[in-house]
Parts: sequence; structure tokens; C-alpha cells
Amino acid sequence: MRHTEKILHLTLVGSGGDGVMSTASMLLRTAARMGLYGMMTQSYGPQIRGGESAAHVTIGVEPVAITGVVKDLIVCFRFEYLSRFAQEITAAPHVALFHSAEETDIPVLLQTKEGMRVPIPFQQILEEAGLPEIAKNVVVFGMVLRALGWDLGDGNACVSEVFSHKSSAVISSNLRALEVGYQHLETLTLPFRGPRHGAAKQTTVISGNEACAEAAVDAGCRFYAGYPITPSSEILEKVYELFPAVGGRLVQAEDEIAAIGMIIGASWGGVKSMTATSGPGLSLMTEMLGLASMAEIPVVIVDCQRAGPATGLPSRMEQSDLWHAIYGGHGDFPRVVLAPTNIRDCYLTMFRAFHLAETYQLPVLVLSDANIAQRSEIIEKIDTRGFPRGERAIAALETPGDIDALREGIYRRFDLAAAVDDRWPGVNPVAIPGMPGGMHSIAGIEHTERGTPSADGANHERMNQKRFRKLMAIERETAEWCVTSGRAKAPIGLIAWGSCAGVVQEYALTRDDIALFVPHMLHPFPARALQTFLEGRRTVGVIEMNFQGQLYHHLRGIGVLDGTAHNLRRSGGLPFQLDEIGILLREGGLI
Repeated sequence: MRHTEKILHLTLVGSGGDGVMSTASMLLRTAARMGLYGMMTQSYGPQIRGGESAAHVTIGVEPVAITGVVKDLIVCFRFEYLSRFAQEITAAPHVALFHSAEETDIPVLLQTKEGMRVPIPFQQILEEAGLPEIAKNVVVFGMVLRALGWDLGDGNACVSEVFSHKSSAVISSNLRALEVGYQHLETLTLPFRGPRHGAAKQTTVISGNEACAEAAVDAGCRFYAGYPITPSSEILEKVYELFPAVGGRLVQAEDEIAAIGMIIGASWGGVKSMTATSGPGLSLMTEMLGLASMAEIPVVIVDCQRAGPATGLPSRMEQSDLWHAIYGGHGDFPRVVLAPTNIRDCYLTMFRAFHLAETYQLPVLVLSDANIAQRSEIIEKIDTRGFPRGERAIAALETPGDIDALREGIYRRFDLAAAVDDRWPGVNPVAIPGMPGGMHSIAGIEHTERGTPSADGANHERMNQKRFRKLMAIERETAEWCVTSGRAKAPIGLIAWGSCAGVVQEYALTRDDIALFVPHMLHPFPARALQTFLEGRRTVGVIEMNFQGQLYHHLRGIGVLDGTAHNLRRSGGLPFQLDEIGILLREGGLI
């Protein structure tokens, strides 16, 4: 059996108007309908509109962790577009190459001895069928469908679903475009077989950003303020789509500073609130992170990391915001940092984020990245009923008997009375604005128990101790928020986080001398769980996608790793590939 019958890698390369992303999306939807698994990632430049783009799709009979570089099927509308993606595309020896019939000089990148060339007169097909240019992507969808030996009926169902919000005339036109493409390659036989039908299951096709949005709304988020920024904008768009059904409110703010200010205000008013951004936006939000922590107001911020600094590579992934998330800001203030490893994990991570924010009344950051945020996957539907759903403690207040009692301030928002109990997590019940007897001051300035400004150093120390008690309590609760795999006595221990964990896991499965530790909590870190994992390892390495090795140095700083651990990292904006993990380990002397 050829490997392509279990898993197949294909890429579509085009430019603005070619519709490569929508074609890839329809292929993924059809694979889901057939009971298969799959993943689609996007590659495009920093331009606002148009320019070269590529969609990489991997389809398999088992869950897919990465989109491979070695491609079995390539659809390229113009060979000149390939140069941007040279690092992401390698032609398999048996590759089937669909290209414009107008081009005859095959780039060296795509030349193979066993491969098949399929010249296609795209424009002629459209003209003869009387189809508009905009239908080209559906014609190509039909061609790929036929090339893979998939049933036209599955394609018809997909097209009808995708265009269900359009008129019947538009649906009919696209169904015809699909059939035209399918029939054009009716006699084609590829040099390999792709995956066919898998086991029936309840699946959905969803991106990481869409998963974060769905989970946030399911977890109780009812206010969102945000400013569009790549690669996080789809979270705003999906929340906008979901909020009307649950009575939520969304504001597209004028900038990121306004956005975080709005969610702090809404949360203070008693509403679960969040925003999403990327590195440049997080930089602008940093001062108000301190405000949320000082005023003990729960908020959730999703940071879809991109390559930086400054504007950086807006459409590329990186894991270089970790230090900013953990340490960024002036003064001492607690915050929580989590990181999902894949799209399924986005659901649980968002529930955990709201649980921790609401329970402990502090800001929680979720470090996604462009690879997770904008890729789409076929995943089995998730039952969230057992996920944590934290709620903030509400003060039980009695209405004061007279106005003098109200002025006296019987409610102490930042009460230190419980500080004598070592088990106290530093959290006080909140009074929602308007609650009788709940009047108090609240601001970013240091304050007394009642919230009134204070410049007393001893009081500042007590309040710092109170606020940081929360992290100690959170560390106890989240001590097992990590995943380990591999042999218990494997001599090599690897640590990976975020989207890198998937490819490292895939590589580790090929060897029996590697065990893997993946933290879902990055701050406070599950240090004891890591220490237990590291016992007996001959050598240890941290693999991450940034230039400095930010998690490596963080773990050195908190005393979990020593100088013998290996710092295995690179930047560059492109996700790790399987063979690259092996190269990193060999160059680092681990294998």
C-alpha cells in the first residue's frame, strides 16, 4: 500500500483571485464528510490584498498533526508564484503537478523523474463552459476531487453547503462549475491513490481562532472589544457572529489600548470579558494589564503570536512573546499565561483561562500563534460539559441603615483580614457596581483595603503579598496541567510548548529513546511535574520557535533546569518539520 492511501499532502499555489484558500477549504470540508481527518495551513505575504498565496492541505485516515513539506499533488496557477514558498514545498518523486497549459518550463523545484504533469487550459475551460472567472476555484475543486477518485456527490454536497447563503442561481452555477472541472479530468489516473472513506464520526472543520471564539462564548464571555490585527482578526469576526444568539456585546475599538480599557470596564461591571491581539497590540496593552492586576479585575487576552519584533513578519508564526507575557510591565503584578498546543486544545485552554481569571480576579493571557490561529483542522466534536467554569465570588452585603453608614464604607474590597490564614488565596468577594452597600474606590493607584489611595510602603508590601498569593493558589490547582508521553525511562527528555509540541510529538513517536513534556501552563509553571519528568534522564532539551530560547531561559531562571540542558530553537517564521527536529537533536548532541 502506498503511503498516500493513508495520508496525502497537497498544495495549491496562486494569487489574489485564484481562490486557492477557498478551494483548499472545500477539500477539507469534503474530507470531513467522508470520515477522514485533515489540516490546512495558509502561506501568504504581508500585503493587505492580492499577492502570492499558498494553501497546504494534508488529509489522512488518522488525526493529522502537521502539514508535510513533501507534496503528492501540487496545483500551481503560475510558476512565478512559487519562489515565495520554496522553503515550504518539495515535490514527492511521484508528484502530480497541475499547472497552466500556457507554461511549459517546469521549475527545478517541481521536476521529478516519476512525476506526472497535467497541463490545464484554465481560461479556455471557463470560456467554453460560459463560466465567470470567479468560478475558477470551484472548477479546480472538481478537478482535484476527480483526481483523488472522490465521489462527485460529496463535492456537490460541499458546494451546496458553502454557497447555501447565496441565491439558487449562484448555487446552480457553482454546481455546474464543479461538474465541469470533474469531467475535464474524467480519464485521468494518478500514479498513486489518496485516502478514501474513513469511519463515520461526528466531526467539524474549524480554525484555531474560531475554536478560541466558540470556547470563549461557551465559557460565558459576553463582552468583547478588539482591534483587527493579523493573525487574530478571525476571533473578533467569529465572536461577532456568535454573540447575537447569547446576548453578547462587541465593540471594534479604535486601537488596542481602547480595547483592553473597555474589557476592564465591562468586567468591573460584572460581565465576563476578553480581547484578542498579536504582539504589537499586546505591547500597547501592557500598562493596562497592570491596572487589571492591581484593581483585581478578571480579563482574558488571547495573543496570536507572529514573528517580531515591531511589525515583524505579520503573516508568519513565532513563539517570541513569552517573556513579554510573563514579565512585561512595570512594577510587580501577577498574571497567568497558558498556551494551547493544537485546535482541540484551544477549547479547554479558553475554559481554563476564564475559570482562572474569574476565580482569582486577575488577567489571563493565552499564547496562541499564527500556526494554530489560522490553520483549519478536521476534529471530532468536543463535549465541553466537564470543563472548568469558574465564577467570581460575589459579596453578600446588607443595605446600610443610613447614609452615614454608607459613607463609612462597611465593604472592604481588598480586605486583608483573611491573610492570617495560610490557605487564603488572596481573593476577596466583589461588589458589582450598583449593589447596595458595595460602594468603594477602585483605581490603578495603590490602595487601602477600602480602595482609597495609599502611599504607605508597609501597606504596599501587604497588598503585594495579597495579590501574589493568587499565583501560589493557582500553582497548586494547575500543578498537573501538562502532558507527558514516551517511555518513563527514556534517556532523552524533550520539552516543547504551543504549536511546536505537535511536530515534536510526531518525531518522538518514531523513536523509543525520547520522552516529551508539554506544559499547558507557562506561568505559573508546573515545576514539580517537570522535575518528576526529568528524573533519570541522560539529557534534556527545550525546543521552541524563537531566537533566544525564551522558555529555556525562563525554566533556568525559576531553577527547574540547569546548565546541562540544551537550548534548541530557531526563528524564521516557518513551522518546524519532522526532519528538522532530528537535525536539531543531532546538532545539539542529544542523539
